[in-house]
Amino acid sequence: MNTKKVSTELIRILLYLSDILSLNLSILLIYIYNFNSLNILSNEGANLIYNNLLWIILSRIYKPYEIKRFQTSDKMLSKSFKLLLIFTLIKSANHILLKDFENMSAIIFIEQLLLFYFLTSISRIGLIYVLKLLRKKGINSKNILIVGINEESLKLIDLFSKDQSFGYKIIGYIDEAKHDEINLKYLGGLSLIEQIINDNSIDEIYKTINEKEGDSKEIINLSEDNFIRIKLIPNFQKHTLNRRISTDFYKDQPIIHLRKEPLEYLINKIQKRTFDLLFSTSIIVLIYPWLFPIVILLQKLTSKGPVFFIQKRSGQDNVEFGCIKFRTMFINKEANLKGTLKDDPRITPFGKILRKTRIDELPQFINVFKGEMSVVGPRPHMLKHTEEYSKLVDEFLVRQFVKPGITGWAQTTGYINENKKLQEMKDKVKKDVWYIENWSFILDLKIITLTILNIVRKDKNAY
Repeated sequence: MNTKKVSTELIRILLYLSDILSLNLSILLIYIYNFNSLNILSNEGANLIYNNLLWIILSRIYKPYEIKRFQTSDKMLSKSFKLLLIFTLIKSANHILLKDFENMSAIIFIEQLLLFYFLTSISRIGLIYVLKLLRKKGINSKNILIVGINEESLKLIDLFSKDQSFGYKIIGYIDEAKHDEINLKYLGGLSLIEQIINDNSIDEIYKTINEKEGDSKEIINLSEDNFIRIKLIPNFQKHTLNRRISTDFYKDQPIIHLRKEPLEYLINKIQKRTFDLLFSTSIIVLIYPWLFPIVILLQKLTSKGPVFFIQKRSGQDNVEFGCIKFRTMFINKEANLKGTLKDDPRITPFGKILRKTRIDELPQFINVFKGEMSVVGPRPHMLKHTEEYSKLVDEFLVRQFVKPGITGWAQTTGYINENKKLQEMKDKVKKDVWYIENWSFILDLKIITLTILNIVRKDKNAY
């Protein structure tokens, strides 16, 4: 067990050293590129020392090197981005106050930061990849024991068994009855737990919360007396679909939050809104002036009716707003009542092109600029569909905890158009709720990238 603990600590040290190396390498390479000189120590020695000390201090405060087995590259990169953002703000303030941009231009400063973030991102993605490979080979793994069998523990068993990259090896399970359908070693009933602990090398125990299984306190005490971490498996499925719960303490009183929402925090709201403003302004200034005249002209030449179609849709907190699109259909009475179907006869020939390329949605950047939408978020539904599906699909209105988006996680995974089958809508809602509970700036960038790739590949689900 000590070897496993040392290996995890070693990974943290390697990640820390990798960041220090990336920081100095980015400064060195950009200096050589701009000044064609290796004489960096005489000219930038103080700056190098300052950068290293600042990063070391911030790392101690914000602790970006915590390695969690279920941590995704998105989460790890998001953590790094926040630390880099603070690092950038302090460095910028330092240069402005000391008027240091006379010695180093703002462009060089930005180049160094961009290269630094690129190198740290590569190191983190590489770390997760290497960790997964090592854990599949049994290195940096943990032996775990399952105590109690119910629906939730079965899901955990399935998760650990299917993906060995988490590094959990189940040595067996304890329950009052043997379950032949479970492909795990049955170790006996609860009365044998002390013997089982003594006879096996166990790192962690996962116990279901069930009054029929006896006194949990006794098992907890027994585990901790043997220096084994114990974790309880609660059942929250009846309360929330995705079970992304979090806990808090009001003094000594524990409180369970049934849903984790990163966008509840002001710093994340500011970050997302700032990006929305910058991105939408760029599209409005760079794309609208030349593309809109072409689309408007072709609209007028190919079909009668207005250029834009403004439809009332459900926004954040279920507040209605006018969602702007290029009109893609002939004028019809069902526009606000019926979603788009494949080979829909209402779509104009030019409208098919607009929908396939997603150009019809470009005017929605005006909605983003106004603050009614975000670049990334759950797609807004027409009012009729919101009314219908909110009665049929659990957590449907949870989608409206945040601003609707031009693109979203559900859209990048195949749910572009209105869903004809109820199960498809349930799956779509599940993906949207997952996005809300797992939001990060890096995830938004990933979704935007996937959206662009889907357009280039001509997504078959777009019609």
